[in-house]
Amino acid sequence: MTAAWRWAVAALALALCTGCSVAASRTEPPPAPVGRLMYQVDAQHTGRSPYAGPRQLMLFRTFNVARIEIRDPVFASSDIQSSAAIDADGTAYIGLHSGTLFALRDPRDGNQLAARWSFHPPGGSSWHATPAIGNDGTVYVGFSTNSSTPQSEGALYALRAPESGMEPRVAWSVDLGPGRQTSSPTIGPDGTIYAVAGEGRLSAVDPDGRVRWTAQTGTVLKSSPALGPDGTVYVPSMNGKLYAVSPPRDPSVRSGQVKWAFRFAEYPGSGPAVTAPPPPSGADGIGTGASPTIAPDGMVYIGANNSNFYAISPAGKLVWLFEAEREVAGIWSTAALSADNRTLYFGANKGGIYAVDRATGELRWQFRMVGSVYSSLALGRDGVLYTGSTIGHLLAMDSATGRLVSDYDAGAPIWTAPAIRPDGTLLVADRKGRVMLLGNG
Repeated sequence: MTAAWRWAVAALALALCTGCSVAASRTEPPPAPVGRLMYQVDAQHTGRSPYAGPRQLMLFRTFNVARIEIRDPVFASSDIQSSAAIDADGTAYIGLHSGTLFALRDPRDGNQLAARWSFHPPGGSSWHATPAIGNDGTVYVGFSTNSSTPQSEGALYALRAPESGMEPRVAWSVDLGPGRQTSSPTIGPDGTIYAVAGEGRLSAVDPDGRVRWTAQTGTVLKSSPALGPDGTVYVPSMNGKLYAVSPPRDPSVRSGQVKWAFRFAEYPGSGPAVTAPPPPSGADGIGTGASPTIAPDGMVYIGANNSNFYAISPAGKLVWLFEAEREVAGIWSTAALSADNRTLYFGANKGGIYAVDRATGELRWQFRMVGSVYSSLALGRDGVLYTGSTIGHLLAMDSATGRLVSDYDAGAPIWTAPAIRPDGTLLVADRKGRVMLLGNG
């Protein structure tokens, strides 16, 4: 399948899903496999999968990184907070806090996922970063060196599957600038990779590793840049702002332009934020660790550390805000957008899962639960939502009503966003280092 066809198939799959009822979508033939190529599925972070996932969650296979000796670990922990990218053949790429990226696939026999290859640059850690997969199968992911020091630096790597052995080929790496690299890269429809270093330098990189242009935004912890329909790149920051960056029109110009910065503090809502001295990051109620979700009309939606969820116009103006229940470090979940573009779904540190009307910001339903939701939501093509929780439960619910469809107790906190594979199974990881593949029980 050529690069152009692969992107076309992905776009067609989502277009076919848009506006369809749940019942109708169940009778349609499954789309051609394209995988989950980046964080929250696409460059707009809609969270909409072209596949239907399981309705009765049952554990099929696992991969326990706590049982694997990690070479030169950055942290003595098997913690997994990053989410997986899924290739068209079902291979999952997921990174550990300790600094290793694994490519996992189904085994020839047995109930354990098998490591196809692994990668760990000396002293490097990807922290929260979800990889992105290019049209030719190249895997892009950022790593940090000197991660826990003021001298930390970020780099974006392009990795290709090994011809033999367990070490992938490094096609290239580029310097992203100072600060821990914890943000997931985003790939545009023309193949451009957008990546942000911890101190806020946004880089637009060609698939051959040439840095096309850069722009300076604010400090980033785990947010991923999102791409608007007009090419604007949106970068949220822990410094209290959401940046809208325009690419240069002249290819010879190497700097993007910040056309506006939206300040969350100017719109605090009716009540003060609940704050505490950091850590954790975001406890001061400033900025956001979530990523934007972009609608087809260019509207931008994002939750913030002050527990507000914002609707922002392409011109940087507030359209509405929704006040979630107040809690320290409010909203870290990136919203999913319904197939008919009418409803947004997100989790919060208090109050569970919220479904709000995209046009008005009014609450459609709320699924209350114990614990917090750091996991961004995945939306299956049949209308089932999936999310993890800090109390270790993986939930499936009806996106139309908020009714619980299935509940799997993983036994450990889940911060990763669930990923639906082309075969309809669901992949997620917990903070004790277990990657889980679930299917219908």
